[in-house]
Amino acid sequence: MSMIEAPFDGRVVVITGAASGIGASTAEVFRDQGATVVGWDLSGTKEAGPLDLTDAAATKAAAEAVVVEHGRVDALVNCAGIITDNLPVEKTDPADFRRTYEVNVGGIVHAAQALYPALAEARGAVVNVASQAALVCLPHQSAYSASKGAVAALTRSMAIDWAEVGIRVNAVCPGFTLTPMAKQQMTPELDAAVSRRVPLGRMFEPEEIGRVIAFLASSASSAVTGVVMPVDGGWTAGEPALPMGPA
Repeated sequence: MSMIEAPFDGRVVVITGAASGIGASTAEVFRDQGATVVGWDLSGTKEAGPLDLTDAAATKAAAEAVVVEHGRVDALVNCAGIITDNLPVEKTDPADFRRTYEVNVGGIVHAAQALYPALAEARGAVVNVASQAALVCLPHQSAYSASKGAVAALTRSMAIDWAEVGIRVNAVCPGFTLTPMAKQQMTPELDAAVSRRVPLGRMFEPEEIGRVIAFLASSASSAVTGVVMPVDGGWTAGEPALPMGPA
């Protein structure tokens, strides 16, 4: 098998939020491309026991265990995240803001800090999962949108700080993706509205996001760092259905 067919052959990839959704599908994409995948998730995975990424000490211990077992870490993919109830900002519980930030942003910081020595040694890559809500905010999701906006800014900051040691850091901003978290909020009306609003006319499967993540973690994107990439079917490119008449 060539390196094009298995770009991660012999590589070790840590994926947070690996038990479901984009994280689980991304893990399968990496395995298919030859990677050894270590999954971290609050609920536990088939590769590892449960890990609370808001616990910096526990995350550091998990990182040390990965290096002891595998000897290296070539990529970190931060998929773990939560979403709040759909409420306008004036009705959102301040505790929701804190918890969302602690998981969606703090979890990335803890994982990245814990794996920094191994990633620097490997001149590896980090891919963070933000959201289209980091670029074009969604209604009644102030806590989630703010946390994902922070992920986008954090990604750029990490890319600048870590370029000198050869670590590339990028983010993807998925649009409406058919994960268990998204399906909980899905209604026929929302499905129809999203399909009408997305230029490609549909929602997306988690594996489609995973393939873009794998590209950003691979040597095929060796000149790419600090990019916050929409993977949203064109949602953030503009409005596809305005009734524009002739000039």
